[in-house]
Amino acid sequence: MSRARLLKPSELLGAFAGLLLACSQAEMSSEPRANHDWPEGTVLACDGEPISAVEVDRVAEALKPLGPKFTQPHLRRLALTNVSLPLAAGRAMGGQERRSEALRAAKEALRGLQDPSEELGVLAEGTQDVLGIPLWVLLQDLEVGLWTGPWELPGQHVLVLLLSNDGNLRPQDEVFSARVVSFPYVDDPTSLAGEALQASLEVVEGSWETLVPGFWRHQMGRAEPAAD
Repeated sequence: MSRARLLKPSELLGAFAGLLLACSQAEMSSEPRANHDWPEGTVLACDGEPISAVEVDRVAEALKPLGPKFTQPHLRRLALTNVSLPLAAGRAMGGQERRSEALRAAKEALRGLQDPSEELGVLAEGTQDVLGIPLWVLLQDLEVGLWTGPWELPGQHVLVLLLSNDGNLRPQDEVFSARVVSFPYVDDPTSLAGEALQASLEVVEGSWETLVPGFWRHQMGRAEPAAD
């Protein structure tokens, strides 16, 4: 499976098509923020929102079936580009109050969901390259026929009902069908491809600098690497 295909956006939940083109606008610094107490395990920060090694590696592990020969650094780069960076940028854009409100609304809605046959939300159907990486990763662990959540995708909390998956032995060709109810905490989650890349990206753990996708590292050309 080609890398270009792996980065293809979801038509339903996030227009990440501008990701590679817009990256030249990203602002990045390898200097640790002075007097900032990051949560334990933080390796990067996008517009002040911490990204931990644990959350990146959780996504990287889920991506392994798409490229069994992919190295860990490459899997981490894919996880950062497709999930962790857009998610952190969306959190920064939405702010804590809007995120909390969306989460409360999602929890209340879940309590009212009884009948899995109800045609609520949006129908999401297709393979990984149609669904997009964030939703595809989420669907891997869901049980058919149950509303679950809230789950967080870039710019939104969601409730998801997995309707079916065809069990194709090639993960990139497996077809999923699900209903998704969205509770956004940014005005337009699909705008994150362009808007989020105006945010600053900071290396907190110096050893992760080389794991940042190359188009972001290019912006660091004149910056000194952060200390380990």
